[in-house]
Amino acid sequence: MAWMIWSKRRALVASFLLACVAIFSGKKISDYSGPPNRQKLCDFAIPGDPTDNKPTTILVKPTDLPDLLGDQGGFINDASCLNKTRVYGIIKIRTVEDVRTSLEFARANQLKVSVAGQRHSMGGQAFSRDGLVLDMRNFNAITLDRSRKVVHVQSGATWAQIQQLIDKEGLSIQAMQSINVFTIGGSLSVNAHGIAHLPGPVASTVQSMRIMLTNGEIKNASPTENPELLRLALGGYGLFGVILDADIQLVDNEIYSLETHELDYRQFPTYYRTHVADDDSVGLMYGRVSISPTSYLRETAIHIYRKTDLGGPIPPIQPSTHDRLDRFVINFSKTGAFGRWLRWTLEKYFGPKLHACMSRNQATVQKDACLVSRNEEMNDSMAYLRNRLQDTDILQEYFVPRDRMPEFIDGLRSIVQRDGSNLLNVTIRSVEKDTVTALPYAKQDMFAFVLYFNQKLNAEQSEILRKTTVDLVNLAIGLNGTYYLPYQLYYSSQQLRRAYPEIDAFFAAKKRYDPEGLLTSKFYEKYGT
Repeated sequence: MAWMIWSKRRALVASFLLACVAIFSGKKISDYSGPPNRQKLCDFAIPGDPTDNKPTTILVKPTDLPDLLGDQGGFINDASCLNKTRVYGIIKIRTVEDVRTSLEFARANQLKVSVAGQRHSMGGQAFSRDGLVLDMRNFNAITLDRSRKVVHVQSGATWAQIQQLIDKEGLSIQAMQSINVFTIGGSLSVNAHGIAHLPGPVASTVQSMRIMLTNGEIKNASPTENPELLRLALGGYGLFGVILDADIQLVDNEIYSLETHELDYRQFPTYYRTHVADDDSVGLMYGRVSISPTSYLRETAIHIYRKTDLGGPIPPIQPSTHDRLDRFVINFSKTGAFGRWLRWTLEKYFGPKLHACMSRNQATVQKDACLVSRNEEMNDSMAYLRNRLQDTDILQEYFVPRDRMPEFIDGLRSIVQRDGSNLLNVTIRSVEKDTVTALPYAKQDMFAFVLYFNQKLNAEQSEILRKTTVDLVNLAIGLNGTYYLPYQLYYSSQQLRRAYPEIDAFFAAKKRYDPEGLLTSKFYEKYGT
């Protein structure tokens, strides 16, 4: 019976972990497995700047914004913890008029404006020095049109909030990141994607958006109304206007049977083409590449979620109950070869989401299979990534044509080993060709490689990762691929233009829509001005 199988596997997992626990003192076990017990010291700017300790230049008392300016002066950072930047202030947006008033105030007082959500973009895409930051997270109303399977959502709402609403109605999100903590506006601004290999990036699921231009005018943008603005704002990094809300197409929630297949990395493209690409029964898919020293960047596992029938109502999504175990395993993998071997072994033999499988009582059919709903699989806050360690985890992503995958893996292995960067995880996703946005990262059907690096909070390890990034960007470009722009700004303008030949037209359009340059960011100031 399935419940007996999973119980035995949990016991074996516990045996594995006992060996690890014996290595650590009690304090270290707590540090590696416990959630944060205080705010992480996030006080770094890499590269440093001698003016960072100077106070913010306050141009005018914010008398026009008495109820909006939540924090005046001070500093802001992003999820990388390496991008400390002083700002004029942070405005907590709650209404459409708050946005308009903030833009008017900024224009009147010669301030630049950036739009922020959860600030998980790691290259300063959500703020600039001495600028005004619009914090959209309280602008988060959601309404559902059940008959049309469309959700109308303000840009500060998160995917998790949408999931809580639509799960009760038997509906699910088509495309989003693999983590649900991000705001909708942020996801649209970076044209995010995830483990739903179809329909592709999130831009393809947007029916329409409302966008406030810098002059306060609100434009409707859809494939038939202001289509250029739609193409520019989706994946536009907040440079063309403030996204107010969007209508997003949903799909039915489904039940999947999880299959996991192990194969050599050189076989992955063929396996995907013959077993996934044209199979309508596949609802979700992703792959992992081994970081174990015994099979380093050579062995892969592909996880396929195939549509099936539960034989009854779909259970509601449930909160995670294994954060401490997951946190310990991933933090232990940062410590060296044994930790990496352990983590790959657990995933290889016990499945990617052991505790997500439905219980014996919930599943009335296929009792020996691992069954999971679409919503359950996409309902992941990854709280286990938040820890007590004084380090930071850095995401990067590269896109290459599917048949060039083995070459990218070979190059990745060589670069990481030569540069000495601390690579913790490689996830493979499939991304369909993007025909919707003005700045597409998927110029054809591609595999995306989501890389997860760990580094200490110091300049030496940042330099290692800078060199690795530059090398990997060159690798991807040499394979007719691209790289994802929401991450650290280590790449050169020349590399940007080789990967994105559309970028000069993109920046020219920015100047047409925002001739004053009111909306800005560190990304735009480095590459677009």
